[in-house]
Amino acid sequence: MILRYNTESKEWSHEAKAGEKFSFGFNRISVPSAASGTLPESSQQFLLKNKQENIGPLVGIMTSMSKNMSLSGNGSLFQALQSEMLKRNGLIVVFPPETIVKDGLTGFVFLPDARKWIPVRTPLPHLVFNRVPFRKAEQKPAFKDAVNYLTALGIPFFNPAFINKNKLYSLFARHPQLRKLMPESIPVKSMIQLAAFLDKHEGIYLKPASSSKGIGIFRLRQKNGQIEFDSHSHRHLHPGIKEFWKVKSRQLLRYEYIAQKEVMPTSIDGKRFDFRVHAHDGPDGYEVTGIGIRQSQKQDLTTHLPNGGIMLPYIKVKNDRHDQFFDWAVKEIGQLLTEELGYFGEFSLDAGITEKGHYVIYEVNSKPMSFDEPQIEEKRISALVDLFFRKTGF
Repeated sequence: MILRYNTESKEWSHEAKAGEKFSFGFNRISVPSAASGTLPESSQQFLLKNKQENIGPLVGIMTSMSKNMSLSGNGSLFQALQSEMLKRNGLIVVFPPETIVKDGLTGFVFLPDARKWIPVRTPLPHLVFNRVPFRKAEQKPAFKDAVNYLTALGIPFFNPAFINKNKLYSLFARHPQLRKLMPESIPVKSMIQLAAFLDKHEGIYLKPASSSKGIGIFRLRQKNGQIEFDSHSHRHLHPGIKEFWKVKSRQLLRYEYIAQKEVMPTSIDGKRFDFRVHAHDGPDGYEVTGIGIRQSQKQDLTTHLPNGGIMLPYIKVKNDRHDQFFDWAVKEIGQLLTEELGYFGEFSLDAGITEKGHYVIYEVNSKPMSFDEPQIEEKRISALVDLFFRKTGF
């Protein structure tokens, strides 16, 4: 079914025979037949599917607007998803929550051939994928109102929110198997509490509860009665916990840091490495999309690429034990997230393995950035589009 959009009149029409009745979108807005057999310069054509006289699927990606009124978020991901959707006769509209009205929304559609975005008005999507890029934006009334409205209508909405690290640890702690995988963690509330936790473990990580990509991470170790502080940029010795707390307490409390037991990771050629695992919901539950390796170089605090880490192919460490563990882990974690927080559709894991061969889950990311491994990212795009079609029923 060929659908037209006129960028001047902001109206949709179909190219089927005159008199045939079709609707578009979740709320089945009536679409008239095109007035002319020729395509006006102000119109764009899209080849979509037809399910019981309803044209689609129309998938909405919710994001944020920047101060200069342009779209924020992972533009390359949005473009790749749109390209794949169009190949399969579907359409994506990217929009901020503020634009939702009773019977539709205002957003942008990417045109791969022209390499440009066009503004559009559409009916309500058959499905909405949350890719709002900022935690603060998810706390705003516009986001909450949009989610409540879409949910009340029964529009599938997935990826409900960013995951708070403290919340994640509390969920894992109640799970009989997963609780063994995440290092003991506590929310930082006071100097006395932090001192006791450091005395217990001798080495701890300090992480903002609401951050990603290794931003704001520190490590503390007890060394000969002193406190050794490591960040990505420098190392400093504090005479004791009181001196450290005096310098860092405001930051730790303002950004709701958690303290996490330090584990001793295994290494390749003397340098620590971690697993980056992408998972998606397939026909039979959550499954591994792909696994990458990140290895530290100049510092051993984290392995993130922005902090000097490098990529290694998974084949370098791949074995049946790793494969079986991650197949099991993503199913369990996906089920836990769905039961406790809502339906995510995809997520990624930062995981490791200790010198003693024990697996560790450091973080679960509900809004994975694009993977640097092309083969993983391509498989991810395909899996997400599979999911869009499956969830919309087209």
